[in-house]
Amino acid sequence: MREMKNTKSHDEDGVIKPGAKLSGNDYVLVSLRDSEDPYGRILLVWTPSRCNHGYTLCVECVESWELDHLVHYDLTGGGRRLREALDAPSADAADTQPAEADS
Repeated sequence: MREMKNTKSHDEDGVIKPGAKLSGNDYVLVSLRDSEDPYGRILLVWTPSRCNHGYTLCVECVESWELDHLVHYDLTGGGRRLREALDAPSADAADTQPAEADS
C-alpha cells in the first residue's frame, strides 16, 4: 500500500482525521448500505496510482466502494466532479466507436 504524507487533515493511509477541516472538493461522503450510521468522509484522490484503494477513493476504485457503500455524489463538490469523471466517455472508448454510415 502506498504511504501518504501525514498531515493535519489525514494520516499516512489517507484516512481523514476527526475534526479535520477540508474543502468539499477534497472528499466524498459515503455510508454503509443497510445501516443507520451517519455519513463518513473518504479522501478523494485524483491520481489512481496514488490512491490506497481502501482508505481513499479514486475513479478506478469507486465501483468497489459502491458494493458495500452508498456513495453520495451530489453532497460535495468532489463527489459531483467524481460523478462527472465517471460519466465522461474515455478517450479510448471514443476512438473505438464505429463511424455512422452516411445515408
